[in-house]
Amino acid sequence: MPLLMIAMMSFSAAFADPVILLDKSTYKYGDTIKISGNVEYQQEMFVIIQIRSTTDIVAIDQMFPSRSGKFSATFDIEGPKWQESGTYTVLASYAGEKVEKSFQFSKPVEKPLEEKKTEPRLQVPEEPKPKIVIRGFPDPAKSPQHYYDRYANEPEFKHWFDSIFAEYTIHEVVGYKPTHVPGFPDPSYSPQYYIDRYNDEDLFKAWFDRQFSEKTIHDVVGMTEQTRMIIPRWVKQYAQMWSDDEIGDKRFIDGIADLIRQNIIVVNYNTVLQNDQEEAIPSWFKNTARWYGQNLITDDDFLSGLQYLIEKKIIVI
Repeated sequence: MPLLMIAMMSFSAAFADPVILLDKSTYKYGDTIKISGNVEYQQEMFVIIQIRSTTDIVAIDQMFPSRSGKFSATFDIEGPKWQESGTYTVLASYAGEKVEKSFQFSKPVEKPLEEKKTEPRLQVPEEPKPKIVIRGFPDPAKSPQHYYDRYANEPEFKHWFDSIFAEYTIHEVVGYKPTHVPGFPDPSYSPQYYIDRYNDEDLFKAWFDRQFSEKTIHDVVGMTEQTRMIIPRWVKQYAQMWSDDEIGDKRFIDGIADLIRQNIIVVNYNTVLQNDQEEAIPSWFKNTARWYGQNLITDDDFLSGLQYLIEKKIIVI
């Protein structure tokens, strides 16, 4: 599969004389983009990579570089964001400095229906895209419109959202799904508003039950549909740095404990306290961290290992 190879060296404070290598100048839907480069390493500073069309950010990722300054990322050219043929730009930023390179993307033109062979086949309904959440977001007490306005008017919020929910739109994460009742639910009102009305207003409850006889109020406002909790991608980079001995055990445990305390990593405990003394971490967990950083195991596998550390009081409750 064709690869887009980008090599970047540091200039100014972060990149110097950037060199960008492409194995070819045009890519098509289904190809893979591979990006690698070097920066002047700065502690706890992310490299952020964006791929942009003329109208949208089609992909984004962030990672810690290694202590030697190396970083890499791969992107598959597929999905609803890759719609327009034309010039695309890879933008890498680090420590306030940026470097970019353009390439051409072409998406095959769909053949007219009359030119396609029409063979009867079973229509299999697509699996609904799981609604994705992180702890505390979106807040059920806030309306979808509240988040739409923040996304449109607050660049820092937009950047945060796009980096965490790279494959989702703001409407997919915080919005209501359409119903057969025009204008209901109204995005100007929060999920909690409708739940309170259902619990407190008999007339509203009776109307709702007539209109949605096979669904609950929670189903309609999106509080019980399929969800999955995510761990931000940069946590994998943190685990990878520790497994490569770029940070020590004590700092790793302290950092993980802080992430749990902030509900960035979610486990089955509410409060996490750190040991005053450094504890020995089982050697197998360093392998777990390395595999997690290399995408060889799932979030759940990594969380199970953290749960073990808590139970053994390496991370103390």
